[in-house]
Amino acid sequence: MHTKKVLFSLEVTVVFLSLTVYLWHTIEATERQKRSQAIKIGANQLKNGIEAFVNEKISVLMQVRNFWLHSSSIKHGEFLGFCRTIISQIPGFQAIEFGDVSHRVVWIEPLSVEDIDEAGRASSERAQQRAIQKKTVTVTPVLNFAQGGKGLGVIVPIFRSGKYEGAVVGIFKVETLFSLIFDSVLRQQYNIGVFDGDALVFGDEPQGTSWKASSSYVKETMTVGDQNWSLVLWQKEPEGNITFLGSSVLALGFALSLVLGSLVWVLSAKAEQADVCATLLEVSHQLGASPDINGVFRVTGETCLQMTSVDRCTIFLWNESDRQFIPSWISSDQPEKVRLFLGLRLKYGDMALINKIVDEKRSVLVKPGKMGLINPDLVRLLNIRTVLVIPLISKGNLIGAMTLDHEGKQRRFSSREQAIMAGIAAQAAIAIENVGLLTETRKQSELIVRKDKELESFLFIVSHDLRNPILALGGMASLLVEECGNELSENGKHYLNRIQANLNHMELLIKDVLELSKIGRTEPQLDLIDVQETLDEILMNSSVKANKHVQVCNNNQVRALRYNRHGLRQIFSNLIENALKFSAYQESGRVEIGSDEDDKQYRFYVKDNGVGIDPKDHRSIFDLFYRIQDLKTVEGTGVGLTIVQRVLETYGGRIWVDSEKGRGSTFFFAIPKSL
Repeated sequence: MHTKKVLFSLEVTVVFLSLTVYLWHTIEATERQKRSQAIKIGANQLKNGIEAFVNEKISVLMQVRNFWLHSSSIKHGEFLGFCRTIISQIPGFQAIEFGDVSHRVVWIEPLSVEDIDEAGRASSERAQQRAIQKKTVTVTPVLNFAQGGKGLGVIVPIFRSGKYEGAVVGIFKVETLFSLIFDSVLRQQYNIGVFDGDALVFGDEPQGTSWKASSSYVKETMTVGDQNWSLVLWQKEPEGNITFLGSSVLALGFALSLVLGSLVWVLSAKAEQADVCATLLEVSHQLGASPDINGVFRVTGETCLQMTSVDRCTIFLWNESDRQFIPSWISSDQPEKVRLFLGLRLKYGDMALINKIVDEKRSVLVKPGKMGLINPDLVRLLNIRTVLVIPLISKGNLIGAMTLDHEGKQRRFSSREQAIMAGIAAQAAIAIENVGLLTETRKQSELIVRKDKELESFLFIVSHDLRNPILALGGMASLLVEECGNELSENGKHYLNRIQANLNHMELLIKDVLELSKIGRTEPQLDLIDVQETLDEILMNSSVKANKHVQVCNNNQVRALRYNRHGLRQIFSNLIENALKFSAYQESGRVEIGSDEDDKQYRFYVKDNGVGIDPKDHRSIFDLFYRIQDLKTVEGTGVGLTIVQRVLETYGGRIWVDSEKGRGSTFFFAIPKSL
């Protein structure tokens, strides 16, 4: 899983880097195309400008020739004046010459023209011969001035009636000529080279050859008179420079690739962690749902096998009393291997590995170099090469151990795998302990059920076998009073009345105990009860009527509620009868029944002005058979308030008392509306 995460992160990084490089390459190609197009446009403009400029100068020289031809004779002064006018008005001319038929310069303007070197004069002679032969305008090759610099000459031959009379020659200095043509902005961006063949006519570099190393240049052929020159234009920046946009995209792309790669790594780690957490959660649910110890072993073992891809998992339980590990589960289904495994006896002190697990309570990875920790016979018997041993610990107590290995093969367990296995082992330990507690709980539940049945049998005996003799004794006492009452002494009559009173008390006590035992023993049934109707039925009871000197005031405000019908009757009956009993000792006894409600519960109270209860007895009065010492002469069994509390605990609700000795008592109880 870890390797997959690394590879996936690298793949994402490489993909985004590739996209970045592709985008950068596209941008650079587009920029080069734009530069090339711009260079082509600039070169074409320069070419047209140079051709137009030279043609313009040729036209001027043609005007000088026409000036000659239209005059029958021309004087030196007139020619010089005409040439001065042209030179002053039309920039670019270095000098204008007139050569006679012998090619000798007869007139020249201005007189300060620079001399041309020998090679230049020779090439000029050849150009003049060509002009005479072809009777057309010719342009000399590049001329080198004696004092430095380059130039060129334009020769316009003069023919009158087919007879050669001489030539008008315009001399131009290249630097002056092209400075008038080339835009300064253009020269800041591009290098310019003008060539006549291989000879540099004009250029920004001494040799003008760096364009050959550039892939972004434009070379145009232009016509200058009867000569073909080459115009070369190329970028001033060194070739290969990355554009600002391209470099920005490249830098941003690299940064994004690294960020995305890191993000994928983090997200992969988070996803992997989430998968592990989900697996551990699923294991926890499965372990919690396992009904027995074998189910816990199976879920633990199969999960570990699946997550580590090993082929063997074993689980041992620790017996503290015998100080040994008991073989409990193995992933193999081969009977012979299962038999060998279950026959192992791994006692503390027999093996260094067992001692280490018990003493240190932490995982141990036994590699080939550490096989001395294991008994050699056990290594040979189980064909162990590498084994991971993980203790099962719950609440700090060792309860067992789990082993993972690849039978007959070495297996590398990463720290991450060891941590995950330790997490599963911890959950397995808790599940094993819970199963033990569940087993013990089931035993206790079975014991409780058995005792409950015994209690039912006892109650049956109480309600029948004990009740019958009491009824028989009561009947005999009644017959004795009826048949022999007159013959008995006063003491005899007193004793007989005491016997009847105690028999009645015993019967009432048995009845109350039976009622108490029945609470919660059946499925609770809740009904919608008319509270006022229930109170009216209770207040019509003969025991209430018998206390005529006690005033009963019913201020109930709750019309109906949802509760167990018999339980609610038991609550009201016991509280009202108690209130009547203790109010009967007052000259003007009074019992008040009332209620109110809010959003969550109904609240009832039964209030009397009887003898009251000391606050120290407020909790004890709800205990079974508890009776206040000062009130033991009052008739009662000590079960009524216990019944009330048990009903409220069983069906929902609570009870409390507000009372002081000599100031009466108020018993409150609340029933939730959410039932």
